[in-house]
Amino acid sequence: MIYGMYLSAQGAEANSVRLDVLSNNMANANTTSFKRDVPLFRMNPPRDEKEGNLSPLPGDLENHTGGISLEAITTDFQNGSLIPTEGEFDIALKGQGFFQVGNRQESFLTRNGALTIDADRRLVTADQGLPILAKDGNPIEIPADAVHVGISTDGLVTPFAKDGQSLGPVGQLAVMMPSSLDSLVKMGNSLYTTEGRVEPSKAPVNISQGFLEASGTNSVEEMMELVSTSRMFESNINMIKLQDESLGRLLQSMPRR
Repeated sequence: MIYGMYLSAQGAEANSVRLDVLSNNMANANTTSFKRDVPLFRMNPPRDEKEGNLSPLPGDLENHTGGISLEAITTDFQNGSLIPTEGEFDIALKGQGFFQVGNRQESFLTRNGALTIDADRRLVTADQGLPILAKDGNPIEIPADAVHVGISTDGLVTPFAKDGQSLGPVGQLAVMMPSSLDSLVKMGNSLYTTEGRVEPSKAPVNISQGFLEASGTNSVEEMMELVSTSRMFESNINMIKLQDESLGRLLQSMPRR
Protein backbone atom coordinates (compact mmCIF):
# COMPACT_ATOMS: atom_id res chain seq x y z
CA MET A 1 0.00 0.00 0.00
CA ILE A 2 1.20 3.54 -0.76
CA TYR A 3 2.61 5.19 2.35
CA GLY A 4 0.41 8.30 2.17
CA MET A 5 -2.71 6.26 1.49
CA TYR A 6 -1.91 4.04 4.46
CA LEU A 7 -1.55 7.02 6.79
CA SER A 8 -4.84 8.48 5.54
CA ALA A 9 -6.54 5.12 6.11
CA GLN A 10 -5.17 5.03 9.65
CA GLY A 11 -6.49 8.52 10.28
CA ALA A 12 -9.91 7.59 8.89
CA GLU A 13 -10.06 4.47 11.07
CA ALA A 14 -9.07 6.42 14.19
CA ASN A 15 -11.69 9.09 13.53
CA SER A 16 -14.30 6.41 12.82
CA VAL A 17 -13.69 4.95 16.29
CA ARG A 18 -13.87 8.42 17.79
CA LEU A 19 -17.16 9.08 15.99
CA ASP A 20 -18.64 5.87 17.41
CA VAL A 21 -17.59 6.80 20.95
CA LEU A 22 -18.84 10.38 20.69
CA SER A 23 -22.15 9.22 19.19
CA ASN A 24 -22.68 6.82 22.09
CA ASN A 25 -21.87 9.60 24.56
CA MET A 26 -24.41 11.85 22.86
CA ALA A 27 -27.06 9.12 22.85
CA ASN A 28 -26.68 8.85 26.64
CA ALA A 29 -26.72 12.57 27.38
CA ASN A 30 -29.93 12.07 29.40
CA THR A 31 -29.10 8.67 30.90
CA THR A 32 -28.95 8.76 34.69
CA SER A 33 -25.36 8.55 36.02
CA PHE A 34 -23.91 7.70 32.58
CA LYS A 35 -20.13 8.10 32.36
CA ARG A 36 -18.73 9.25 29.04
CA ASP A 37 -16.05 7.27 27.24
CA VAL A 38 -12.80 8.78 25.96
CA PRO A 39 -10.75 7.11 23.19
CA LEU A 40 -6.98 7.31 23.60
CA PHE A 41 -4.66 7.03 20.61
CA ARG A 42 -0.93 6.40 20.34
CA MET A 43 1.46 7.64 17.70
CA ASN A 44 3.35 4.89 15.90
CA PRO A 45 7.01 5.91 15.63
CA PRO A 46 8.80 5.34 12.31
CA ARG A 47 10.83 2.15 12.11
CA ASP A 48 14.17 3.98 12.19
CA GLU A 49 13.15 5.72 15.42
CA LYS A 50 11.55 2.60 16.90
CA GLU A 51 14.16 -0.02 16.07
CA GLY A 52 17.21 1.96 15.08
CA ASN A 53 17.19 1.06 11.40
CA LEU A 54 15.25 1.86 8.27
CA SER A 55 13.89 -0.86 6.05
CA PRO A 56 13.78 0.26 2.40
CA LEU A 57 10.98 -2.19 1.64
CA PRO A 58 8.66 -2.32 4.68
CA GLY A 59 6.36 -5.29 4.83
CA ASP A 60 4.08 -4.71 7.81
CA LEU A 61 3.36 -1.01 7.41
CA GLU A 62 1.54 -0.76 10.73
CA ASN A 63 4.76 -1.66 12.55
CA HIS A 64 7.18 0.02 10.17
CA THR A 65 5.75 3.50 9.70
CA GLY A 66 4.22 6.36 11.63
CA GLY A 67 0.54 7.12 11.96
CA ILE A 68 -1.79 6.56 14.91
CA SER A 69 -3.52 3.56 16.46
CA LEU A 70 -6.17 3.12 19.13
CA GLU A 71 -4.54 2.62 22.52
CA ALA A 72 -7.64 2.18 24.68
CA ILE A 73 -11.14 3.47 25.37
CA THR A 74 -11.31 4.74 28.92
CA THR A 75 -14.22 5.99 31.02
CA ASP A 76 -14.37 9.42 32.62
CA PHE A 77 -15.71 8.80 36.13
CA GLN A 78 -16.11 12.46 37.02
CA ASN A 79 -19.29 12.90 39.05
CA GLY A 80 -22.32 14.33 37.31
CA SER A 81 -24.44 17.10 38.79
CA LEU A 82 -27.36 16.21 41.06
CA ILE A 83 -30.87 16.67 39.68
CA PRO A 84 -33.71 17.16 42.20
CA THR A 85 -36.66 14.80 41.61
CA GLU A 86 -38.42 14.84 45.01
CA GLY A 87 -38.91 11.08 44.60
CA GLU A 88 -38.41 9.22 47.87
CA PHE A 89 -36.90 6.27 46.00
CA ASP A 90 -34.45 8.42 44.05
CA ILE A 91 -31.00 8.63 45.62
CA ALA A 92 -27.65 10.01 44.48
CA LEU A 93 -24.11 9.61 45.73
CA LYS A 94 -21.99 12.66 46.37
CA GLY A 95 -18.31 11.94 45.94
CA GLN A 96 -16.72 8.56 45.37
CA GLY A 97 -18.35 5.15 45.54
CA PHE A 98 -20.92 2.92 43.89
CA PHE A 99 -24.12 1.24 44.99
CA GLN A 100 -24.04 -2.56 44.86
CA VAL A 101 -26.94 -4.35 43.17
CA GLY A 102 -27.72 -7.98 42.37
CA ASN A 103 -27.27 -10.86 44.80
CA ARG A 104 -24.53 -12.78 46.61
CA GLN A 105 -23.82 -14.89 43.52
CA GLU A 106 -23.63 -12.05 40.99
CA SER A 107 -23.47 -8.38 41.80
CA PHE A 108 -22.79 -5.17 39.91
CA LEU A 109 -21.73 -1.65 40.76
CA THR A 110 -23.79 1.36 39.74
CA ARG A 111 -24.29 5.02 40.54
CA ASN A 112 -27.84 4.98 39.21
CA GLY A 113 -30.01 5.49 42.27
CA ALA A 114 -33.42 5.33 40.58
CA LEU A 115 -35.14 2.73 42.78
CA THR A 116 -38.58 1.24 43.32
CA ILE A 117 -40.22 -1.53 45.39
CA ASP A 118 -40.88 -4.87 43.68
CA ALA A 119 -43.61 -7.45 44.36
CA ASP A 120 -41.51 -8.96 47.17
CA ARG A 121 -41.24 -5.55 48.87
CA ARG A 122 -37.54 -5.28 48.06
CA LEU A 123 -35.77 -2.08 47.07
CA VAL A 124 -34.69 -2.67 43.46
CA THR A 125 -33.38 -0.67 40.52
CA ALA A 126 -36.23 0.90 38.58
CA ASP A 127 -34.98 -0.15 35.14
CA GLN A 128 -33.58 -3.65 35.72
CA GLY A 129 -35.33 -4.79 38.90
CA LEU A 130 -32.02 -5.70 40.56
CA PRO A 131 -32.10 -5.63 44.38
CA ILE A 132 -29.91 -2.94 45.89
CA LEU A 133 -27.76 -4.55 48.56
CA ALA A 134 -27.18 -3.60 52.16
CA LYS A 135 -23.82 -3.71 53.94
CA ASP A 136 -24.49 -7.33 54.95
CA GLY A 137 -24.91 -8.32 51.28
CA ASN A 138 -28.66 -8.90 51.53
CA PRO A 139 -31.53 -7.11 49.75
CA ILE A 140 -33.43 -4.46 51.70
CA GLU A 141 -37.08 -5.33 52.35
CA ILE A 142 -39.69 -2.68 53.13
CA PRO A 143 -42.55 -3.68 55.50
CA ALA A 144 -46.02 -3.80 53.95
CA ASP A 145 -47.40 -1.26 56.44
CA ALA A 146 -44.79 1.36 55.52
CA VAL A 147 -46.16 4.45 53.78
CA HIS A 148 -42.91 6.39 53.59
CA VAL A 149 -39.23 5.47 53.44
CA GLY A 150 -36.43 7.70 54.65
CA ILE A 151 -32.84 7.25 53.51
CA SER A 152 -30.22 9.10 55.55
CA THR A 153 -26.99 10.58 54.23
CA ASP A 154 -25.07 7.52 55.47
CA GLY A 155 -27.47 5.14 53.69
CA LEU A 156 -29.60 4.00 56.61
CA VAL A 157 -33.03 2.96 55.30
CA THR A 158 -35.91 3.60 57.71
CA PRO A 159 -39.59 2.97 56.85
CA PHE A 160 -42.37 4.93 58.54
CA ALA A 161 -45.96 3.94 59.34
CA LYS A 162 -49.08 5.92 58.45
CA ASP A 163 -49.03 7.68 61.81
CA GLY A 164 -45.48 8.88 61.17
CA GLN A 165 -43.90 6.45 63.62
CA SER A 166 -40.61 4.87 62.63
CA LEU A 167 -40.75 1.13 61.99
CA GLY A 168 -37.03 0.85 62.69
CA PRO A 169 -34.07 0.65 60.29
CA VAL A 170 -34.25 -2.24 57.81
CA GLY A 171 -30.72 -1.96 56.45
CA GLN A 172 -27.88 0.32 55.48
CA LEU A 173 -26.96 0.72 51.82
CA ALA A 174 -23.59 -0.66 50.79
CA VAL A 175 -21.33 1.91 49.13
CA MET A 176 -18.42 0.14 47.47
CA MET A 177 -15.19 1.01 45.67
CA PRO A 178 -13.20 -1.17 43.25
CA SER A 179 -9.46 -1.56 43.71
CA SER A 180 -9.05 0.51 40.54
CA LEU A 181 -11.54 2.47 38.44
CA ASP A 182 -9.64 1.27 35.35
CA SER A 183 -10.70 -2.30 36.18
CA LEU A 184 -14.41 -1.50 35.76
CA VAL A 185 -16.13 -2.90 32.68
CA LYS A 186 -19.36 -1.37 31.39
CA MET A 187 -22.25 -3.85 31.20
CA GLY A 188 -24.89 -1.42 29.95
CA ASN A 189 -27.69 0.34 31.87
CA SER A 190 -25.09 2.14 34.02
CA LEU A 191 -23.93 -1.19 35.48
CA TYR A 192 -20.28 -2.11 35.98
CA THR A 193 -18.43 -5.29 36.84
CA THR A 194 -14.82 -5.96 37.72
CA GLU A 195 -12.51 -8.91 38.20
CA GLY A 196 -10.60 -6.96 40.83
CA ARG A 197 -11.39 -6.54 44.49
CA VAL A 198 -14.41 -4.55 45.63
CA GLU A 199 -14.45 -3.20 49.17
CA PRO A 200 -16.59 -0.80 51.22
CA SER A 201 -15.71 2.80 50.45
CA LYS A 202 -13.28 4.29 52.93
CA ALA A 203 -14.42 7.81 52.12
CA PRO A 204 -17.34 9.32 54.08
CA VAL A 205 -20.67 8.26 52.57
CA ASN A 206 -22.92 11.11 51.47
CA ILE A 207 -26.26 10.08 49.95
CA SER A 208 -28.93 12.56 48.89
CA GLN A 209 -32.54 11.35 48.86
CA GLY A 210 -34.80 12.90 46.24
CA PHE A 211 -31.98 13.42 43.74
CA LEU A 212 -30.48 11.57 40.77
CA GLU A 213 -27.03 11.96 39.26
CA ALA A 214 -27.05 13.48 35.78
CA SER A 215 -25.17 12.04 32.82
CA GLY A 216 -21.49 12.95 32.56
CA THR A 217 -21.99 13.96 28.92
CA ASN A 218 -21.93 17.66 28.11
CA SER A 219 -24.11 17.80 25.01
CA VAL A 220 -22.65 21.06 23.66
CA GLU A 221 -19.01 20.01 24.03
CA GLU A 222 -19.73 16.53 22.69
CA MET A 223 -21.53 17.93 19.64
CA MET A 224 -18.63 20.27 18.86
CA GLU A 225 -16.19 17.35 19.03
CA LEU A 226 -18.55 15.26 16.91
CA VAL A 227 -18.61 17.90 14.15
CA SER A 228 -14.83 18.37 14.28
CA THR A 229 -14.17 14.62 14.16
CA SER A 230 -16.62 14.17 11.30
CA ARG A 231 -14.73 16.77 9.28
CA MET A 232 -11.39 15.09 10.00
CA PHE A 233 -12.82 11.73 8.95
CA GLU A 234 -14.10 13.25 5.71
CA SER A 235 -10.70 14.86 5.06
CA ASN A 236 -8.93 11.51 5.43
CA ILE A 237 -11.39 9.82 3.08
CA ASN A 238 -10.87 12.59 0.53
CA MET A 239 -7.09 12.16 0.80
CA ILE A 240 -7.47 8.43 0.09
CA LYS A 241 -9.56 9.22 -3.00
CA LEU A 242 -7.04 11.85 -4.15
CA GLN A 243 -4.10 9.48 -3.82
CA ASP A 244 -6.03 6.71 -5.54
CA GLU A 245 -6.80 9.03 -8.46
CA SER A 246 -3.15 10.14 -8.61
CA LEU A 247 -2.02 6.52 -8.71
CA GLY A 248 -4.52 5.81 -11.48
CA ARG A 249 -3.25 8.69 -13.59
CA LEU A 250 0.33 7.55 -13.02
CA LEU A 251 -0.46 4.03 -14.18
CA GLN A 252 -2.28 5.34 -17.25
CA SER A 253 0.71 7.47 -18.20
CA MET A 254 3.12 4.54 -18.08
CA PRO A 255 4.06 3.09 -21.49
CA ARG A 256 2.47 -0.23 -22.30
CA ARG A 257 4.34 -3.11 -23.92
